[in-house]
Amino acid sequence: MKKSARRLRYILLRFNLLRFITLGHYSDIPERNIIMGYIVYLAIGFGLLMLPFSVTHPTPWIDNLFTAASAISTTGLATVDTSTTYTFFGQTVILFLVQLGGIGYMTLSSYIIYRLTHHATTYSSRVVSASMAVPFGMRLRDLVNNVIHFTLIFESAGFIAFYITLLHTGTPLPGWNALFLSVSSFCTAGFSPFSDSLCSFSDNVAINITVAILSYAGAMGFIVITDLSYKLRDRRYRVSFTTKVIILITAIMTIGGTLILAVSPQMATGCDSRHKVALSFFQTMSAMTTVGYNTMDLSALGVGPILVFSLIMFIGASPSGTGGGVKCTSVSAVWGFIVSRLGVRKDVTFLGRAIPMYRVDTAVTNIFVYGTVIFIGCLVMSYSEPFKLSQILFEATSAIGTVGLSTGITPALSVTGKLVIIVMMYVGRVGVITLGSALVIRAKKNRLTPPLESDLAA
Repeated sequence: MKKSARRLRYILLRFNLLRFITLGHYSDIPERNIIMGYIVYLAIGFGLLMLPFSVTHPTPWIDNLFTAASAISTTGLATVDTSTTYTFFGQTVILFLVQLGGIGYMTLSSYIIYRLTHHATTYSSRVVSASMAVPFGMRLRDLVNNVIHFTLIFESAGFIAFYITLLHTGTPLPGWNALFLSVSSFCTAGFSPFSDSLCSFSDNVAINITVAILSYAGAMGFIVITDLSYKLRDRRYRVSFTTKVIILITAIMTIGGTLILAVSPQMATGCDSRHKVALSFFQTMSAMTTVGYNTMDLSALGVGPILVFSLIMFIGASPSGTGGGVKCTSVSAVWGFIVSRLGVRKDVTFLGRAIPMYRVDTAVTNIFVYGTVIFIGCLVMSYSEPFKLSQILFEATSAIGTVGLSTGITPALSVTGKLVIIVMMYVGRVGVITLGSALVIRAKKNRLTPPLESDLAA
């Protein structure tokens, strides 16, 4: 067995198949490999969706490109109805892209390489380290294994729960629909095999709870899942500070967003209080985890709820998870920085713990870049699209945050608008990886120190 593994490893290395599997090259800049890798997979997905047997009727190239970009970025925005436009093969391509985008193509390829060769190359380790946060004290190999194993566990459990529920409700193709929902929920993609997202299941408690559990598990990230699993096995194990921050901010955003939307007169008008709270919770959960499912018509939202949703989508999920956004850890670092400066304190702290300045710098950069991309996207679409600014802001924030919620304007976007959203979805998926999370990825130090300029007004 060991001899066969060594031989396979030799073949992979000898014929340079590792480069083919990872779609990269041995570069000193792993972020460049990540960017190019996702472009290649996007192109492959687009090419497959352009095949005649992928669609039920002729579909414009821009819509196929949009769907491929939305799937690989795990966004879920759609210009066409996935369930009626694409055949079983086309939907399989979409689901594969969602799975690949959710756990990361380098994570999956590194897992396959290790299982085949029992060896992790320096190249793949560097690129995986750049693509996902590795907590202090945890080996990269262990984290990659945990990502794959936890993905299989949660998606399998979700499939069983969805299958039983859909079979009980008499939904056609319960097996395929359950698989589609499970993968899309855990990867926080928001693609639905149903034309109305999950509006027809707004009163189905089992569907709502299963989606929420899978989405929270995927969005809170594999650091939290790994930490909590270790804690359950060993009570003496100390949960990391990152996990505590993620759980705290996730709880605050969920409760706060639900309450704000529930008391809003512009939210779910005509519903009783209990149903309104349930709808507010699900939509808040969907925006925060960036899963992108909706159980109500969002086109009727007022400006107030749209702004609340936009803020939640902007913050998004957690590092090393399947969700998007600037990440709650970035918000915690910037919040600690603001409080320390207002209090004229030298150290930046959050929850009584000091935060290194390089993490604060990365968090500020992360938030600034996201805000800049949103502004540019809204500016371009304000000239190319006939919609309200609030709707454009909602769409742009949903795209950069890889959320997938929409007020219904996505299918009516012009070619220019669709291209803008495609770029924003790609930046939301790749940019988060390359820029990194503020609490776990260090910024590279400049080799040259520029002269200090003190004559700059504050």
